[in-house]
Amino acid sequence: MQAPQIISKELIRPSSPTPNHLKNFSLSLLDQLSPNFYLPIVMFYPDMGLNASDISDLLKKSLSETLSLYYPFAGRPASKGVIECTDEGVEFFVARMDYKLAEVLDEIEPRKIDLFYPKGVLWNESYEGSLLVTQVTFFSCGALAISMCFLHKISDAGTVAIFLSDWASLARNSGLNLPPPYFISKSLVPPNDAPVVKEVTRIETLDDCVTRRFVFDASKLAELKAMVTKFGVPNPSRVEVVGAFIYKCLMAANFKAKGESSRPYLFIQPVNLRSRTTPPVPANSVGNFAWFSTVMVKNEREKELHNLVSAIKNGMAQFNDRFGKNQTSNECYAMICDMMKHMMNKGLSDECNVYKGSSLCRFPYDDIDFGWGKPIWAGLSSSVISNTFALKDAPERGIEAWITLQEEEMAFFASEVATLA
Repeated sequence: MQAPQIISKELIRPSSPTPNHLKNFSLSLLDQLSPNFYLPIVMFYPDMGLNASDISDLLKKSLSETLSLYYPFAGRPASKGVIECTDEGVEFFVARMDYKLAEVLDEIEPRKIDLFYPKGVLWNESYEGSLLVTQVTFFSCGALAISMCFLHKISDAGTVAIFLSDWASLARNSGLNLPPPYFISKSLVPPNDAPVVKEVTRIETLDDCVTRRFVFDASKLAELKAMVTKFGVPNPSRVEVVGAFIYKCLMAANFKAKGESSRPYLFIQPVNLRSRTTPPVPANSVGNFAWFSTVMVKNEREKELHNLVSAIKNGMAQFNDRFGKNQTSNECYAMICDMMKHMMNKGLSDECNVYKGSSLCRFPYDDIDFGWGKPIWAGLSSSVISNTFALKDAPERGIEAWITLQEEEMAFFASEVATLA
C-alpha cells in the first residue's frame, strides 16, 4: 500500500496570543526524564457525506482555539528544561489516499497504519518540527483518518486524551466554556537536591524490531480470568490477565530464542499518578505524571499465570501504598526524585531481561467526536523500541496488544500465543 499524497502543510497558531508572563514554560523533572520521541494516536472515521474542505477548515479553526489553552504545544524548546511559548504553531498536514477505508481496516497491520502519520516523525528523536504534529488523510470513499504525534517531553497518555477531548469539544461548539488545562509542572516544586536529569527510563532502539497486533476478545478474557480465579486470585481485571498472559508468552519466547534461563525477568509498567495523590491531581492535567510499578520473576513457579496475576496485583498494591496513601502531588514528586538518586547510572539490562508494558485502556481515544461521530477504530503505530508492548481497548470489552520484539523472538512469541490461546 502506498503512502498518502500530501496536499498541503501549514502551521496552525493559537487563536489568541500567549501573554508575556507565560512565555517561558518550565518542564518538571518527570517531563525532562521522558524520551524525546513522539506519542502516536490515529483515529479512522467513516464517510459521513461531509465536504473535505469543510472538515479541514473546521479542524484547523478548532485546533487553533485549542492551542490558545494548550499554549506550550505551539512553542519550541529554548533550552534544556524550558519551552519558549512563541506561538509559532503546530504542523498540520492534509493528505489524500486512493484507497477505501475497508482496505486498511479489514486487515489491520501496524506498518500499514504507520502510513497515516506525518513522514519522519514517528520514533525520530531528532525531529526538528513542532511539538505537536497532525495529519488529516481523506480516502477515496469519503472516509478520513486523523493522526496526532505528541512530544513525550510535554505529554503522557493522559495529556493526549484530554487534549483530544478538548479539541473535539471545541470542534462541536460544545467546549466554549472549557476550563483551562492544569499544567502539572507548575505545581511541582523540585527538591533542592534534585538529581541531574538523565533519561534512565529509555529503552534502546533496534533496527531488527517488528511490531505485531494481537486481539483478545471478551470470550478469551473471560477464559483467562476463569483460569486464574480457580487458583484463588480475587477479581482479576482485563488488563491484569492480559498483562500476565503476555508476560508468560514473552518469557517462553525469550528462552526459546536465546536460551537464557538464569537471568530474572523485570516487567515495568508506567502508572498514572493523577488519581492517586491526596488530593487527586485534576483530571484535565497536562504533562508527565506517572511512575513505575514493577514485577520481578525469578523462578519457574513465578511464571505460572495465576502467580503472575498475583504479582501484578501485589506490585500495584505496593505502588499505591507508597504513592497513594495521604501523599500530595509534591510529596510523590519528592519521593520520585529521591528514588532517582539511587537509579542514576545504574543499568538493569545487564542484570535481568527487561520488558516495558503500558496500558492505554479506559482512555477515551475511541470516543473522540469532532461533530461527525466517534471513530470506527483508533490505533497506535509500530515501534522501534524492542521488548515493549502497549494495551488499548478493543470493541465489545476486548483488548488489543501492540507488541514489539526482535524478529526472531516475535516468531516464538506468536507461536506461544497461538498455543496457549
